[in-house]
Amino acid sequence: MAAPTPSAGGVTHPDAGTAVVTALRAIGDRLDVLESAALDDEPDAVHQLRTHVRRLRSVLAAYAPLFDASVAQALRRTYGEFGKELGTVRDIEVRMQVAEHELREAPEAPEASAASAGSGATAGAAPTDFATEAIDSARARLIESELEAHRLAHARFAARQRMPRAAARRVALAMFLAAPPLTLLAAEPATGVLGDLVEREARRAVRRAARLTPSADRERLHAARKAGRRLRYAAEAVTEEPVVVFDKRVHALATAGEKLHDLLGDHRDEVLFAEHVRRSAAHAAHDGEPVDALDRLAETAERRAVDRLGGLHKVVRRLRRAEADWAAR
Repeated sequence: MAAPTPSAGGVTHPDAGTAVVTALRAIGDRLDVLESAALDDEPDAVHQLRTHVRRLRSVLAAYAPLFDASVAQALRRTYGEFGKELGTVRDIEVRMQVAEHELREAPEAPEASAASAGSGATAGAAPTDFATEAIDSARARLIESELEAHRLAHARFAARQRMPRAAARRVALAMFLAAPPLTLLAAEPATGVLGDLVEREARRAVRRAARLTPSADRERLHAARKAGRRLRYAAEAVTEEPVVVFDKRVHALATAGEKLHDLLGDHRDEVLFAEHVRRSAAHAAHDGEPVDALDRLAETAERRAVDRLGGLHKVVRRLRRAEADWAAR
């Protein structure tokens, strides 16, 4: 069993409850800062706030046996609702970011390329008017129209944070951190209890990831992605300041969980983007606008989604190895 490691200040965490509550307080401090930035719509603030909400919920779930179940579950549920509010804004941001990148990299339409070749145009010449029209139409559908959607979604999000429900959420977290509802298990040595709970999360992630195939349905993909995320945050909570309990083998678990989460998250983003573009193409066709650029963007996103899952075996193998190394500690 790995021995507790002192933090940079030379302080060890003698019991499991102290260690995890210290980690949760650090997350709570970041939430306060990030919420203010998100309300001001600062760059990437909504994304970072959503990430830390997920971190809070993951740590509460992974180390649930240390706390009164009803209190911890209620707090997780409350912040789950907050995460959904953030997700409404963030999903629009992701769509715009992906669209901006893809339109910037988009090749000329086949018709335009053929026309350029026939006229003796040099490689790298500017797209023809037809290609430019198609790209401009796609940009209007996928980015410019989304700017207003984002503005409205953020305004609704900000308005909700001025409501009593949001204030009650903040109070609930503050009360939990000030007087944690600890169980008897929380008084046990941190190394043994937290090591076992991290191992439980690793086994859970392996089980869910091992069942995946490239043809797995969304529900299974989503479940495995969340398991990878929870493993990552649970491991990081006890290996990074202000709580350093375990050695690099837990870092390996965190990295493996992150790789699984990122791969499946990238796959999900591609699938959702392709669906969004297909819907936009249908509306464009109804309005008599060119749809070739949209069709090609959707097809490319669909191919990338398939390609993402091609790396699943390697990621799962890495996760299995990290879990086995930790189990043999």
